[in-house]
Amino acid sequence: MKIEEGIFITKKNRMKHVLFKVLQKRNPVLHILLFGSLAISVMSFTYKPVAPGKDKKTEKKTNAKSGPKEFATLLPTTQPVTLDPKTESVDENIGKSTKYSSEVKVALNPKVKDFADDYINHESTDLTRMKTWAKPIFKLMDGILSDYELPTQLKYLAVIESSLKRNTRMSSGATGPWQLMHDEGIRYGLIKNGHDYRTDYAKSTEAAAKLLTSLYNNYHDWLLTIAAYNAGIGRVNKAIDQAGSDDFWKVQYYLPTETRNHVKKFISTHYFFEGTGGTTTMSAKETKNYKDNIRDNSSNTTDNDDASEVELTNDNNIVRIRGYYNEDAICKALNMNKAAFEKQNPDFNKKIASGKFYDLHLEDYKIKEFVSKKDDILQQSFNQLLGDSGKATDDISSSRTSIDR
Repeated sequence: MKIEEGIFITKKNRMKHVLFKVLQKRNPVLHILLFGSLAISVMSFTYKPVAPGKDKKTEKKTNAKSGPKEFATLLPTTQPVTLDPKTESVDENIGKSTKYSSEVKVALNPKVKDFADDYINHESTDLTRMKTWAKPIFKLMDGILSDYELPTQLKYLAVIESSLKRNTRMSSGATGPWQLMHDEGIRYGLIKNGHDYRTDYAKSTEAAAKLLTSLYNNYHDWLLTIAAYNAGIGRVNKAIDQAGSDDFWKVQYYLPTETRNHVKKFISTHYFFEGTGGTTTMSAKETKNYKDNIRDNSSNTTDNDDASEVELTNDNNIVRIRGYYNEDAICKALNMNKAAFEKQNPDFNKKIASGKFYDLHLEDYKIKEFVSKKDDILQQSFNQLLGDSGKATDDISSSRTSIDR
């Protein structure tokens, strides 16, 4: 094959010309070098390195799962999971609340067990990731909920509402991490001057705290409160009338399936993050029974060594104690500065709650006073645990605006 003379060789066909010249010479060495260089060039453009230990299928699967996604609506899983009661909290400072609510640790309600098995199995990947990436969001929400004297575990309502995604918008108009409706955004000043602050974590959490306070004031029951957050007061009140009871576990059958499952999702998520149930996972009736059992147990054990034990030590600044003692009650009875007490006894409430002996550090002149007042201190500690003194979760101020979600 020859190239006709007189044809003008441009930049575009110069390479073709060179190739023809090489091929015409029929030199096998040149042929090998030529095709080898072409092969290397092609590989350099098409090769994409894969991390050691991964093949392309693994890489594709990993990329597809990166980052949190929206929670699935419901749970078509067939293989249940074993719930681990030792599940760690998101952070050691997360999940704490005020007085009574912070102390309550209860087993997962049997009425929710099967639902929780399926739900946690279905959502475990996203929930586990959330333990890491959502820490700053949870910390922010904890602070605001505590300011409104609400259990900080209510933040898990935002988890099931939006997966904590601030830009989540529903066809109903609900927007933001707490999925507040448009009229609620106006009511709480989140929609103004052309801006919609429902997507703001801090502002929307404050609005949600006000809304939850109002709903709780209406029902004095956290499960009904969460149901009303989803379905509205009107629908929950109608269900209560139809059930002839204000016990959520009876009322649930007259609520929409979505609302009934919404409450169970909250309980399941609470259990996943906290490792137990708590104040916000019990109905008012269950909460009363819980308090009554604590009172009965305390009265039955007050006269024996299991309720409260106090042992003097060789150190005049240490007294060994065990029982339901609370640092606030001790500081109040002994007229001590709480900051100074906590410096000498870090994590006192947490350590004493384990049921083991604790070496309480006090100034030597306070040891004798503590021993003489130990029964009164123990009683005040019980009162704080049960919410009988001070402002506890069950006594949220009624001065806040009452609204209908």
